[in-house]
Amino acid sequence: MRCVVTTWEYMDALCRKVAEQIVEDEFNADVIVAIAKGGWFAGRVLCDLLDVEDLVSLNVIHYAGVDDRGVKIKYSIPKEVVENKKVLIVDDLVNTGLSLNTAKEYVEKLNPKAIKTAALQLLSTSQFIPDYFGEYMEEFAWVIFPWNFIEDMADITAKVMKSKELWSEWDVKWEIYKQFEINPIYLEIAQPRRFEEVLEIMQRRDLIEKVVKDGKTFWRLKT
Repeated sequence: MRCVVTTWEYMDALCRKVAEQIVEDEFNADVIVAIAKGGWFAGRVLCDLLDVEDLVSLNVIHYAGVDDRGVKIKYSIPKEVVENKKVLIVDDLVNTGLSLNTAKEYVEKLNPKAIKTAALQLLSTSQFIPDYFGEYMEEFAWVIFPWNFIEDMADITAKVMKSKELWSEWDVKWEIYKQFEINPIYLEIAQPRRFEEVLEIMQRRDLIEKVVKDGKTFWRLKT
């Protein structure tokens, strides 16, 4: 699977691009609904760029049932927050479109004056097209955002470390490059010294352990 590591600066630039589209469309939102948790950053930045005072969170989660998979609203929002108001619903990435479409259908039942949707990145795999988006991605990739860098990189690191016992830091980086196409040099440029932090946090969470052998430091996945 191909993964793409993003930066705060790049995501901020996409927020500004989305804001420009909204301004050109002359959509003056009264409230922004940010889909938790990915939409929080974009929602807050867009509030600043668009001079929107009210920002609320809507938690849309994916589930796997006995017979089906889908999404549902975990935590609702009060009707008076969006009733008779112009609402902008925001998420970070639209992959299948299920989350954003579910959020829109939910808000529509609360009698808003108008609804528009926005995302920082839109994948070609999505069946739902938001009204505004910062970037269209033709080729599928798993996007690692700066706000969930630790979570995603820890998951990736644990996956690659299953194939042998002891790993140097460079060995892990190289295996991640082979399996997920994350270039070690770009990783360091995009997120300086963050990979060391990933290993330290994984050790603190008792997922891996440090092993010193012949004066060299290695890491081992705990089972």
